[in-house]
Amino acid sequence: MDVMEINAITGEVTERDFTAAESKQRKTDELLAKNQAIAESAVKSNHLAIVKAVRDHAASLGFTDAMLAVMYPQLEEPPSE
Repeated sequence: MDVMEINAITGEVTERDFTAAESKQRKTDELLAKNQAIAESAVKSNHLAIVKAVRDHAASLGFTDAMLAVMYPQLEEPPSE
């Protein structure tokens, strides 16, 4: 059974399968969640690549990690949602 409905007043419990519409919505929601997780992973990966490039460039100009931490503390933080 996919769904358990409980009547709060009587305490009656009904178990049933998803309706066709509920099943379709469930599949849509799962796909949406999966795509969102992929997108969030891509954003994080892109952010880390940018931070690495910034740090490498700053190091080539003579900046130390300590200097960068003071000037650009956001380089340590992942992107916010």
